[in-house]
Amino acid sequence: MFKKILVAVDGSPNSDRAVEAAAEIATAHGSDMTVCHAFYIPDHYISDLAGPLRAAVREDAEEILAHAARVAEEGGVTSQTRLLKEGHPAEAILALAEELEVGLIVVGVRGKSPDQIRRIGSVSHTVADRATCSVLLVRRH
Repeated sequence: MFKKILVAVDGSPNSDRAVEAAAEIATAHGSDMTVCHAFYIPDHYISDLAGPLRAAVREDAEEILAHAARVAEEGGVTSQTRLLKEGHPAEAILALAEELEVGLIVVGVRGKSPDQIRRIGSVSHTVADRATCSVLLVRRH
């Protein structure tokens, strides 16, 4: 059903669960799986420390991807990884989904505070709202 699956991760326990869910689907359907992480530094945060800041963000992003690839492997799936560096994460995820022609995007969902526990985040909301393929939003239980 889903020949290609894209999983967007942010390093949270919710994104680990999204990778686990995607690995289950990939195994069941014989799907190719790509794990991506998008990082974005808003212009108002860029200063004289832009070089060191970008290097630290990139290093963290690479570790997030490596961790997600290990989670996928533990789930029995070898995945490709993509580090997305341009633009807002939701926009970068959607662009990659179009480029790869995926049939499913999997994203972890998290509440940022008790009053938002049932709401979905801005990235997952935008992806779910604008994707041209199916989207699975995964909550960590």
